[in-house]
Amino acid sequence: MFDIIAVPVDGSEYGYNAVDVAIEIAKKFDSKIAAIHVLEEFSFSNYGESEDNGNKILAKVTKKANDEGIDTVEHLLTADALRDMKFIINQAHADLVVIHALGSDDKRFVSFEENEVSQNQIGSVSERLLRTSDVPVVLVR
Repeated sequence: MFDIIAVPVDGSEYGYNAVDVAIEIAKKFDSKIAAIHVLEEFSFSNYGESEDNGNKILAKVTKKANDEGIDTVEHLLTADALRDMKFIINQAHADLVVIHALGSDDKRFVSFEENEVSQNQIGSVSERLLRTSDVPVVLVR
């Protein structure tokens, strides 16, 4: 049913929670995981450092999956995650996407009344994938 499960990861706790869910689904359907990390296209960060960090994030995903007997393919790309994620998912030939709700900067949805992350909002990349993806999307909170 699901041959390839795409998991966009950004190194956040939320991202690794999505990886755990993807691994459980992959075990049930004998699927492979396409671990995806996007380096921001227009960033003021040092590219070499960003690339090294991205490789570490993907290596952590691969180790977690391999420890559970799941094959993983790593995709480290320079792109605009918001604009390009649907294309990236399609290029990975994914049958399912497992993505976290909030993103690496969970402070962007702060409730001024409660001064904490709002559970009623989702990140822009996740929201766009939910609206436009050609394959099913599992949103992990």
